[in-house]
Amino acid sequence: MQPVSKGETRYDSTTIVLHWAVFVLVAFQWIGAQTLFLFPRGPLRVDARSMHIVFGIALGAVLIARMIWRATGGRRLPAADSRPLNIVAQATHYALYLVLIAMVTVGIFLAWTRGDSLFNLFSIPAFGGGDRALAHSVQGVHAKIGWVIVALVGLHAAAALFHRFVWRDGVLGRMIPGA
Repeated sequence: MQPVSKGETRYDSTTIVLHWAVFVLVAFQWIGAQTLFLFPRGPLRVDARSMHIVFGIALGAVLIARMIWRATGGRRLPAADSRPLNIVAQATHYALYLVLIAMVTVGIFLAWTRGDSLFNLFSIPAFGGGDRALAHSVQGVHAKIGWVIVALVGLHAAAALFHRFVWRDGVLGRMIPGA
């Protein structure tokens, strides 16, 4: 892990790009999950679910890249808060990583338990003969993790906005592109 960069006030551009890529993919996945069943059964729904699966895999790849970059090359900044608040901030970040990894893992397992088709070009065979009860249970876990992600992202965003508009301490500017 890189040492803390005491003279720096902003994260490096790779860290910023990976952070916002994760955000965009999570937002896209959330919207996709909430609107998936608005599509009529058939090719349109298969394509919508296929997009959800493909972007879920992309989220997993970007998340892995972000964790590797953070552990090896990303700029580390001094803590912005007092020790207790810094512990809360770090716990929130690690919780976000954990639930995002869980979400991608459960999503992949869901595709296997249900069996699926990617754009009607490639079939994902159903694990265990397509056990509908298991697929339904896995879908429920996948949905619950989604709500945990929404709560953690909301907490993360609220803290960033609190830093910006109440404490006016420049913390939000550390991660804003071009700030």
